[in-house]
Amino acid sequence: MKLSALLILALLPVFSLSAQSVVVFDGSAESTENKDEMVVSPSMLISPVLMQNRQMQYERSGFLQPARDHAGIAFASSAIVPGLGQAANQNWVRAGVFMAVEVASIWLAVEYTNRGRRGERSYERWADQNWSVVQYANWLVEYHDIHGIFNPYIDQLRDMLNGATAAFDTSIDWDIVNLTLLRNVERNTPYFVTDDLFASNFSHVLPDYGSQQYYELIAKYFQYQAGWRDYDDYHNSLGHVNGMFNERFFIDRNGAYASPLFWDGVARAQQFNDDYRTGRHFRMLLIANHVFSAFDAYFTVRLKQNRVEASPSLMPGHQLSVSYRF
Repeated sequence: MKLSALLILALLPVFSLSAQSVVVFDGSAESTENKDEMVVSPSMLISPVLMQNRQMQYERSGFLQPARDHAGIAFASSAIVPGLGQAANQNWVRAGVFMAVEVASIWLAVEYTNRGRRGERSYERWADQNWSVVQYANWLVEYHDIHGIFNPYIDQLRDMLNGATAAFDTSIDWDIVNLTLLRNVERNTPYFVTDDLFASNFSHVLPDYGSQQYYELIAKYFQYQAGWRDYDDYHNSLGHVNGMFNERFFIDRNGAYASPLFWDGVARAQQFNDDYRTGRHFRMLLIANHVFSAFDAYFTVRLKQNRVEASPSLMPGHQLSVSYRF
């Protein structure tokens, strides 16, 4: 065996940082007197090891070191701040992606939630000015008279209204109508629809004024269509006057007898609900970003801890086999 090979074998255990290093030379080398012989300098093998040593010392410095060495800490770091575990392990692209998604998701979740809140408040103010419980209650009384409906509570409702007209002012109209009595009337009121097919009693009773359900139902179910400000004007435009006057006391299953303000309310409610829904989607994306980032950081560290074997050929007739962890 040549002197240079012995020198390499003696020095490698000193400079190697790996858990296991093996150097193997085959016996096919020619005599040292061969003029074409290639001589391997020990520095050719030692220098990269020294460079690796400096790099590892650099990487092991700083407060992020635990996230480099421990998969659990990397998982927790990225679960709290997405991209942190990736940055600790110098996976800059993935760290940037997770952090960008985090910032964008927070901003969009807040933005769309605020849009929904603004839209909902705007709709509620608008509905207070354009839907009246007094107009709806008066329509119910006439609805019973036109169709000859027996209802044990209708006369009490008629007496309570006592000819009152809608002011489209909630502070006035809601002082006139007793909600408990109105609900009793609704429970005993059948649908009369334009197709003359059988229909059951009203499906809903009016919720408390100001509640979320109250604003939802008045722009959702056709039984409340008569409470909108433009209801009579709309039916006048349809020709429901004189001999056709009674048509305004029917309910069309497809909403043909609902006025434009009813449909405007539907559109407004749909818009702010869509904004709320979009905000919820971005909140879900925010949570998913934390989860994916945490697992990505965990598996990144675990993969780094796996044993990797490399067997590069250094030169013809001489082979170095190295097993190491990184």
